[in-house]
Amino acid sequence: MELSRLFAARDLGSRDNSLNLIRLLLAFMVLYSHAEILTGVGDGIKWQGQHIGSWAVVGFFAISGFLITGSRERSDAGRYLLNRVTRIFPGFLLALVFVAFFLAPIAQVIETGSLRGYFSTPVTPGYYVYGNILLRIMTYEIGTTLADIPYPKAWNGSLWSLYYEFWCYIIIGVFLSWKLTREKVWPTILLFLLSVGVHSGIGYIGGFVDESYDFSMLSFMFPYFMGGAVVYKLRDRLPMRPLIAFVCAVVAVALIRYSNDYGPQLASPLIAYVVLWLGAVVPSPAVTRVHDISYGVYIFHFPVIQFLVLLGLHRHGFALLLVVAVAVTIVLATASWLGVERAAMRWSRGRRPWGDLRQAAR
Repeated sequence: MELSRLFAARDLGSRDNSLNLIRLLLAFMVLYSHAEILTGVGDGIKWQGQHIGSWAVVGFFAISGFLITGSRERSDAGRYLLNRVTRIFPGFLLALVFVAFFLAPIAQVIETGSLRGYFSTPVTPGYYVYGNILLRIMTYEIGTTLADIPYPKAWNGSLWSLYYEFWCYIIIGVFLSWKLTREKVWPTILLFLLSVGVHSGIGYIGGFVDESYDFSMLSFMFPYFMGGAVVYKLRDRLPMRPLIAFVCAVVAVALIRYSNDYGPQLASPLIAYVVLWLGAVVPSPAVTRVHDISYGVYIFHFPVIQFLVLLGLHRHGFALLLVVAVAVTIVLATASWLGVERAAMRWSRGRRPWGDLRQAAR
């Protein structure tokens, strides 16, 4: 890394960034964390009670809060919603179908010797797709598949976060529908503080929503998203400087260590700043500036690892399984990006879905 780039002040809103690379690295952190757990080699690397994969998801939400807030301020409600749907759903639906009608049938044959009962034994592959189609994961299993592996029956445990992320899109989309909330900073800061308060008081508030698990998880994740939103609203007043990033990192660690109950949520704007600073100063290969396979890595790695474990690859060493899982996941994520995700995004913007690949960067 060039020292001049590391220590230079950067524009927080600049498109000259490495956020695609940062998100890809976060996705690989999730992959590594899940690989340890799914192969049974351990409980994964933890800090303050959370796996490194969970902290990576925090980074995803922080970046998302920054970018999606900007997207909403630049778009009317209809265009904003269409863009959000076309970014999340095509890859998600592909991942569901890929598991239900490709990986899981092969797993059934490996485990039982035939496909007998596969399409009719609950949970059926049809219900796996239909029941999960609106992002709220109703089931992680299909029939009797994956019954005898270290982490049994769950085909794709990564998908849980997408439901809460989409709720974040809806909330910020509605919140920024008024001139006041668009033009002023303080309403966004107030919403962030309110979200932290709701999370910290969930033990009391939960009784008013029938102890809803979904509400509890949304209250847990939403402040991370709002941390990125706050940084976006302050972007013109926050240059990307290493000293500010260092101070933010130190204070964030102090808050997180002080309280696991609300410290991470309260520190989320600081976390967002540090992640965005890294995106501003870390150099990125040209290919990751144009193509973003991080979402594909996130939604495909879990079933890939589970399938490799079913094949017994983990018995030949964790390192081998990890290398193969990364390679297969990259292939699937690239195919998803080029064939489905990017095409849907281009279509939603009125462009040819499968146009020249270089046009995607413009």
